[in-house]
Amino acid sequence: MLLIIYHVSLIYNSRTFVLKARDSSPAFDVIHLLTHPWRMTLLFFISGAVTGMLLVKHPPGALRSARTKQLLVPFLAGMLFLIPPQIYVFLNAKMGVHISLLEVFWDYVTLTPVSLPGGEQTLLAGMQHLWYLAYLWSYTVVVTLAIAVWPSLLTSMGDRLAPWLTGKWVLIMPVLLFILLRLVLRPIFPPSLEFLADWYNHAVYMAAFLMGAVMATRDDCWDAIVSMRRPALILTIACALALVFLFPTLPSSTPEMWRLSAGRVLGGAFQWSAIVAVLGYARIWCRSENVVIRYLNRAVLTYYVLHQTVMLLIAYELDRMGLLSAASFIPIAAATLAICAVAYELKLRLESATNAMFRPHAT
Repeated sequence: MLLIIYHVSLIYNSRTFVLKARDSSPAFDVIHLLTHPWRMTLLFFISGAVTGMLLVKHPPGALRSARTKQLLVPFLAGMLFLIPPQIYVFLNAKMGVHISLLEVFWDYVTLTPVSLPGGEQTLLAGMQHLWYLAYLWSYTVVVTLAIAVWPSLLTSMGDRLAPWLTGKWVLIMPVLLFILLRLVLRPIFPPSLEFLADWYNHAVYMAAFLMGAVMATRDDCWDAIVSMRRPALILTIACALALVFLFPTLPSSTPEMWRLSAGRVLGGAFQWSAIVAVLGYARIWCRSENVVIRYLNRAVLTYYVLHQTVMLLIAYELDRMGLLSAASFIPIAAATLAICAVAYELKLRLESATNAMFRPHAT
């Protein structure tokens, strides 16, 4: 749900995006500053933790097969059906190309270049928001293949890393790691979401994934996270306020070196302290699974796959009617959430009907 809010804010803030409102405002940059440093890292940590828990019960090959079906099928379906509408919005709203959605689908599937108003041609390609599924699947494959060769890998890593992931170090050491990656690796390999060249993101997300997998079944690590939740929350709030003060708006050009370095240090601290705070308080408040959490756990993938395409189509129609403004921020977010919810319910009923159709009947 927070990701929906974040992506809607891209229509209104200072960043370049597929579609921009005419009354974009730096005020919306606050949403980016307060969520972007940690939200995807948290997703990969959770994904790693789930992987670690499942590897206790299932062989790595079985988990790899299940994850391939769970992640690659929606990824490929999304690439085929959900990315072309986003390209359609981009070409019409931003590039000034007058092209129908059907034409975009045809050119996309047949790899036909599209002519731009300036005479250039562009090939319709890109993973857009679906990159997360591709990255997560690749990390899962790497880890499960490694465990197939070395079954005690996660246990050995946990024993070696335990001194640095327990006590106060569960907050300190990952913060230092993420700060180091931001200061050293990020300037060399800026985030690009191009799979074969995105080394900074791979280092960050793979580190979070592995930490989740290693810590998943270790009570000492979780006890440390709970005990450090208050210091983590204080650090999170301090970093958030400092980032908003340091960058009143998102930098449109290269900022001063001191500001850039300070931002990277604050971003690295914010990145992990927010995760420890979220996990620590969740551990206290959600001691057991309930109906709501169980429902959302099952629904989250559908929401993730659909939300950006749904959001952009809604916003584009509002833009064509001259109604895309700051006042439409909440309606777009609410409508996107509602459509994703309806789509998930339809998916459940379709699955139920399909299962009933092929279920053997008693004679």
